[in-house]
Amino acid sequence: GSLVLFTSLLAACYKPLQAKTPNALTRATAFLHREYEKTWYWWEAVELARKLVLTGFVLLIPEKNAFLRLVVATLVCSCYAVVLAVVRPYKRVEDNVLAVATSLVLLLLFLSTNWTTIFLGIQERY
Repeated sequence: GSLVLFTSLLAACYKPLQAKTPNALTRATAFLHREYEKTWYWWEAVELARKLVLTGFVLLIPEKNAFLRLVVATLVCSCYAVVLAVVRPYKRVEDNVLAVATSLVLLLLFLSTNWTTIFLGIQERY
C-alpha cells in the first residue's frame, strides 16, 4: 500500500519538480523528495521497495528454505549497495556516504549470517 501511494504521489510531482515550479502537492510531499537530487526525486520509493523486500517478501520463501532467504536478502543488499554507490541520489555527500556505509553494514550482517548457517550445518553433520 505505502509503496503504491508513495510512487503515485511522486509520479504526480514529476512535472512541477522538473520545471522547478512547486505547487501544493510538491510542497506537501516534500518529505519524500527533499533530500534527493532532482534526477533521483523518486529514490524514496526505491528505498521503501528495498525495505519491503527485505522484511516482507523474503518471508514468502518457505521457512524450510531459510538459507535461500538469506541468499536472496544478501543479493538484494549487495545490488542495492552497488547501485547506491554509483547513483549517489542524495544532495549532501555525507548522506550518500552514510547510506552506502549502512548498506554495507547490513550486507556484512547477512554475509556473516550466511557463513554461520553454513558452518552450523557442517557441524550438525559431524
